[in-house]
Amino acid sequence: MSAEKEYFECSCHSPEHTLSLSFDDDESFPAVYGCVFLGEKPWYKRMWTAMRYVLGYKCKYGHFDEFIFNPEDCDRMIGVMRKLKAADRKARAKRK
Repeated sequence: MSAEKEYFECSCHSPEHTLSLSFDDDESFPAVYGCVFLGEKPWYKRMWTAMRYVLGYKCKYGHFDEFIFNPEDCDRMIGVMRKLKAADRKARAKRK
């Protein structure tokens, strides 16, 4: 297993809006994992959010933040996706 990482910075240039994509070329299950920074909140707000989640509260907006891709990052993003597609083809061929 070898994991290659690419880091992307949001167009707003906030260090909290960073996206990390890891490409794992595992022969049986190639995958791309995305990791986003979660904004920091005081413990009681995190606890309140967790309790609402456990009790089934559905926020109409969800629990999301945003990430604005830079046009300059398109080639790197496409490169990661091409690696995933090629590794998947290879894994499927091995299974046959």
